[in-house]
Amino acid sequence: MTGLLGRLVGLPDVPAVRRWAWVAVVDSLGTGLMLPLVIIYFTQMIKLSPVMVGLAMSIAGLVGVALVPVGGALVDRIGAKPVVIGAFVLASVGVAGYILADGFALLVAAVLLAQMADATGRPAKHAFIAQIAEGETRNRLLAFNRSIRNAGYGAGGLLAAIVLGIGTRPAYIVAIVLDVLTFVVAAILVTAIAAPPPKAVPAPKDGEPAARGGYREVLSDWRYVGLAGLNALVLLHGNAFIVGMPLWLVHHTTIPQAMVGVLFTANTVMVVLFQVRATRGLSGPADVGPVYRRAALTFALAAAAYVLAQYAGLYVAIAVMAVAVVLHSIAELSASAGEWTVSIGLAREHLRGRYLAVFALGDSATKAVGPVLVTFLITDLGSVGWIVLLVLISGGSLLSAHLTARHPRTVGPRPAEVAT
Repeated sequence: MTGLLGRLVGLPDVPAVRRWAWVAVVDSLGTGLMLPLVIIYFTQMIKLSPVMVGLAMSIAGLVGVALVPVGGALVDRIGAKPVVIGAFVLASVGVAGYILADGFALLVAAVLLAQMADATGRPAKHAFIAQIAEGETRNRLLAFNRSIRNAGYGAGGLLAAIVLGIGTRPAYIVAIVLDVLTFVVAAILVTAIAAPPPKAVPAPKDGEPAARGGYREVLSDWRYVGLAGLNALVLLHGNAFIVGMPLWLVHHTTIPQAMVGVLFTANTVMVVLFQVRATRGLSGPADVGPVYRRAALTFALAAAAYVLAQYAGLYVAIAVMAVAVVLHSIAELSASAGEWTVSIGLAREHLRGRYLAVFALGDSATKAVGPVLVTFLITDLGSVGWIVLLVLISGGSLLSAHLTARHPRTVGPRPAEVAT
């Protein structure tokens, strides 16, 4: 199946790449199954209040943000592969805990374990992919990882619809067990992937100071830290689509609400089919300038189209919103490709886990603040809200291109590679 899908989306035919593709398929299918069910399971089957469930998830989310740097340090200390396997095993334990979580304390414990697995596994998975693939192949694999995640969410959502249709606690338990099994299978699959050992840290030349190591060295790379911060702005494109687009369609246009589902499906199909192809020609940070500029331009055009849909009649508004979603999706595809290339390509190999953890903190910040910010901008400011998002997202993309072009490891070879 991965072979057929890989050829369809443009995935290279490399053994380690094919094996990771299966990991991505299994992982995304289980996650896609559980995402629509978690809230309903705890509120309707376990009879916990929505406030309690939301509070438990918020607590787990905050702890998860704090644990992202820990995951990066673990990757550098023991390697990416053991951390990825451990994260899948920890996730299986956390999700299995949902079956026993019949009170607030047990709910927090179970959700916290699952969130810990996500926080530590996020930089580890990217670091592991960086070990088993290089250059454009690496970017295509990262793109496939995202494509299959969207496809898995869609397929898992269909399975979740069956569970919701049955509506009994045993049906939910079966879904939980299936999700647990997907994490276990993913962990087993990772053990079969051979990864070359990371390169040794090059010894300093005579008269050169030794590298400070750890997060001190990462934070001293101010351009990389700046790119991580800018990426938090660029990633607002996701909130602008998931939160902003439906709010805009429902409250500011004459388009029927059912079109939201159609537009979401169109976006998912575009990501599945074109995310890998969006990475063509991206072998390193020196290549990301045009990609980031394309993301800036297409989101600016999408924002203009969203605003225009407010003033059009029904059929014209539907057509304009469809164009806006296509442009928005292209911006999403381009920004994601730039993010992977920069975050991995500019990271020093011996501290790759910590570098990627710093970049992941920007992602976590966007997930925490983005929904509230976009809701305020679209609900309270109307068309001005899209202009603000245009400035933040397109501006962040253009500044990312500028800062990447001036990073020392973009304009010259990495010291580790020269030593090697």
